[in-house]
Amino acid sequence: MQFGRVQQSFFFGLLIVTTGLFLWMLRDYLMPVFWAIVITIVFYPLHLKIAARLPHRPSLASLLSIATVILIVVIPLSVIGSMVVQESLSAYQKITSEGSGLDNLGLLERAETIAGYLEPYGLSKETLTTKLQEWAAAGSQALSSSLLSLSQFTFSFVVGVAITFYLLFFFFRDAKTLLETLLHYLPLGNAYERRLLNRFTETTRAVVKGTLAIALLQGFLGGLTFWLTGVSSPVLWGVVMAFLAILPAIGPALVWVPAGIILIWTGSIWEGVTILVVGSLLVSVVDEFLRPILVGRGSKMPDAIILLSTIGGLATFGISGFVVGPIIAAFFLSLWIMFEEKYRQELQNNN
Repeated sequence: MQFGRVQQSFFFGLLIVTTGLFLWMLRDYLMPVFWAIVITIVFYPLHLKIAARLPHRPSLASLLSIATVILIVVIPLSVIGSMVVQESLSAYQKITSEGSGLDNLGLLERAETIAGYLEPYGLSKETLTTKLQEWAAAGSQALSSSLLSLSQFTFSFVVGVAITFYLLFFFFRDAKTLLETLLHYLPLGNAYERRLLNRFTETTRAVVKGTLAIALLQGFLGGLTFWLTGVSSPVLWGVVMAFLAILPAIGPALVWVPAGIILIWTGSIWEGVTILVVGSLLVSVVDEFLRPILVGRGSKMPDAIILLSTIGGLATFGISGFVVGPIIAAFFLSLWIMFEEKYRQELQNNN
């Protein structure tokens, strides 16, 4: 009997160590696996419609689903990314060419006025102008460098994308079989396993589809407003606002609020006021009304939990954190609800 326990303990210890080593070996490629799962969940209803038209050709249906993902996601992102890189380089060259960017913004002219008030305190026009040029050059260089690094197809990025689409083929084709295998090996009981699986699926779809829809709408409205008011590089700033829209409530405001204030400060009154009004009445309202509907209801989580889990996920997992964070939060809430149900049931049985 004692020897049987030793065998069992050794087996489970070996299982845990081997599993840990396997995951550690694949640690650099866990995110491509995760994104393959996410894309499969989001596009699986569409794949079912394609598969229904090709009932005896599952591999072809899977390939067509992958082609649809490329057409809907990859190609538009590539086009927008190319435009963003071009505008970022143009903006960087404009700002760093002997201060011409500052001249066009009217900041040097404003610097003379401000320096007149600050000169008694030891701040001259030359000092203020130099500082403005340094800040503008540093900011534009950091922005363009970040965008360029995102646009460069490094070896690891290419490998990650290849792994994602390679796995997509099998996930689309063999989703039901893989799911049943996973549920078979999970030792939680069928009811709990199904609940957690449904929670994972609901949260993933709600967060991805809701967040992307809000980001695209806010980025489009922000970029369009910038274009109508004559702000240079509207596509670049629209993409920046769409990216920041991942952060609930505060994201795009980090762009349009300073832009409106700077335009007003440099004498472009109606342009600055227009950006502030549109940002307050449209861009922010999109987040305020749509996020609870698209993300909150779908994920069945309070807005505060979504905000905290999104910020925490981004800080911990990078860009993938806007999905990983809410999923972890959903699992956290679901497991505690299951624990409470189980504990309450045992108390009732004991009484």
